Amino acid sequence: MKTASNNILSLVVLSVLAFPSSQALAEGGKISGSAALNYSKQDASLTPSADGHMLVFGELTGINKNTGSTDYMNGADATNREIGQLFQGNGPHSGYYTMSKDGNSTTALWKGEVATVLAADGSPQTSFKGTWEYVAGTGKYNGIQGKGKYSGYFTSKTSYNVDWNGEYSIK
Repeated sequence: MKTASNNILSLVVLSVLAFPSSQALAEGGKISGSAALNYSKQDASLTPSADGHMLVFGELTGINKNTGSTDYMNGADATNREIGQLFQGNGPHSGYYTMSKDGNSTTALWKGEVATVLAADGSPQTSFKGTWEYVAGTGKYNGIQGKGKYSGYFTSKTSYNVDWNGEYSIK
């Protein structure tokens, strides 16, 4: 009887080891993070004869901080390349957000809206929000798919904070 019990136990253990669940094989799930980004390149062009219209190009860098329950891209280098078409500080913006860590990277295409309001002291307060979707990944993130939302606000003329969340899977 003891031998039969040991054989059954061995079969159960081998089955679990030989056939892991699909959840264990597939990496992915809910993710979230934040970053304080600083402009390394910034150019704003006023549109001639169109008062208040501006085209903004920029590249920002910083470090991603994971705010979720996993270690997804915690401490990754973050680079954001953006363009905004603004009228008096408001309008659409879009770009590519790349995170890189340990030879692995992800790139998301994002798009959203910028909103600027004047504070009581007359200074502009600019915030933004929108959606993102992964378009590329390298290393262990090759084949990444996913999407989510982001929001943020400017802390100075050359810096802003962004928070993001979403889900991903590897195909």
